[in-house]
Amino acid sequence: MPILPDSSPVTQYIQNLGSKLAAEAPGYKWPYNFHVVNVADINAFALPGGAIFVNLGTIQAAETEAQLAGVMAHEISHVVLQHSVCNAEKEQKVGLLAGIGQIAASVALGGAAGDLAAQGIGATAGLGFLKMSRGAERQADLMGVGILYDAGYDPRGMAQFFEVIQAKYGAGGAQFMSDHPNPGNRTEYVTKEVASFVPRQNYITTSPAFQTLKQQVAGMRPYTAREVASGVWKRQPSQ
Repeated sequence: MPILPDSSPVTQYIQNLGSKLAAEAPGYKWPYNFHVVNVADINAFALPGGAIFVNLGTIQAAETEAQLAGVMAHEISHVVLQHSVCNAEKEQKVGLLAGIGQIAASVALGGAAGDLAAQGIGATAGLGFLKMSRGAERQADLMGVGILYDAGYDPRGMAQFFEVIQAKYGAGGAQFMSDHPNPGNRTEYVTKEVASFVPRQNYITTSPAFQTLKQQVAGMRPYTAREVASGVWKRQPSQ
């Protein structure tokens, strides 16, 4: 998996944003860590235990910091609700569960890029257990907007990003929608949940740091899914 190094300014931004959101996550305080996958598909995923990966294509597509934060709050919610663990257990993939633990541990120890590559895990290969049910998606959406709100972000950013995806790819066109199926009326129920919050005058929508991030990623060319599958990224210098 082509992961940007922790020294990358893009990764550092995502780590800072992720830490801010994770501080507002309910329940057990997992050792969250955040990484950027140098892939063009709009997608993100979370491993059990708190390792969260955001595709570069997602960062490039987000129009505001609140939208990007919405994606990450959604993934944090999957960790809190242990959806990936439940999926793997349902499929009775005992070996997979052990492998997930090893991956999560290696990522937490800082060896994300090398260890994932060594285990032959691509952008989508071997991660079928991360495909969520519509019920799990609804739960993560509703918890995620609460995390956004508690962190000071405009909680409408989550629904706005769904609209960005649909405008670009159409219904179900992006990899995000394949792994995170629409429970139906997604924008409607998220908007209804947001309406139940006590209104605030000064939501965070964007920031100077986000604008700098967008300038940084504008000139980057992430790998396509086909290039990742072919292993071409292994022959390229680290970005």
